[in-house]
Amino acid sequence: MDTVETLKTLRGHLMLLGAAVLWGCNAPMIKDLQSLGVPALAVADMRAVGAAAAFWTASLFVGGGERVSVSMLGRLCVAGILCIVLNQVLFTVGVTYTSPIDATVIATMLPIVTMIFSAIILKEAVTGVKLAGIMVGAAGAVTLVVGGGGLGGGGLAGDALCFTAQVSCALYMVIFSNTIHRYSVVTLMKWLFLFAAVIVTMVTWPTVAAVDYAALPLRAWGEILFIVFGGTFVSYIFFTGGQKLLRPTVVSMYNYVQPVVATVLSVAMGVGSFGWGKLASMAMVFGGVYIVTHAKNSAAKG
Repeated sequence: MDTVETLKTLRGHLMLLGAAVLWGCNAPMIKDLQSLGVPALAVADMRAVGAAAAFWTASLFVGGGERVSVSMLGRLCVAGILCIVLNQVLFTVGVTYTSPIDATVIATMLPIVTMIFSAIILKEAVTGVKLAGIMVGAAGAVTLVVGGGGLGGGGLAGDALCFTAQVSCALYMVIFSNTIHRYSVVTLMKWLFLFAAVIVTMVTWPTVAAVDYAALPLRAWGEILFIVFGGTFVSYIFFTGGQKLLRPTVVSMYNYVQPVVATVLSVAMGVGSFGWGKLASMAMVFGGVYIVTHAKNSAAKG
């Protein structure tokens, strides 16, 4: 029994690590695609439509045949709006107005934002230690935003969009925490992405249709394929699967991986830079999240 549980835990960690690495690669590639003639809104639509097609295809072969009631479909539509439409679109567009490194550092605020909504909506207790963590993390985010100056210009607007994307995702995780465990990964994601694909396409179609696809270089197509299938389809399988195997506090810790991956890839691709100011902001954000998650774990042990 211990061996089985150990293997499950290990699988959960590997899945979450894989999701974090894939998501960390998204931001630099989205930034690079902008310079290659693919607007952020077009990338957002490709992610939603491509992942929806992939999940519905996968449902024909792997655990996607569960029945979903009409009332539950309504809930899944709202979940898709929060988790994909607002989260992905705002993040994808936000990256184009800030640096990939800033975007992924802001993504580490998700555990703190989730804790705040859990306190407001689920009435979970907020201790002094947790409050201290929130203040440290918020200070890091504010420092990062004020420092701003993303490579795409208008860093403040981009950082704000990326932070709003985390707020949307946090709401999804709190409001639909029980729904996540009711269905298989494929069933849940195929409906969320279907609703998201329809809504996103309605908004972004003029931008999608205006792209000169014939003129795109091979590098652009490679990045698009990676973002759609690796950075969206596969990453959501990993992330949702990891959620089912590990505690939420452990899941949140893997957000730390994204800035590291984004930093290395951004510098390698020439679409990002890194300095002591960003390092200090990252340390404050990481410190705040650590304090919050450590407080949760201590409370759980008690």
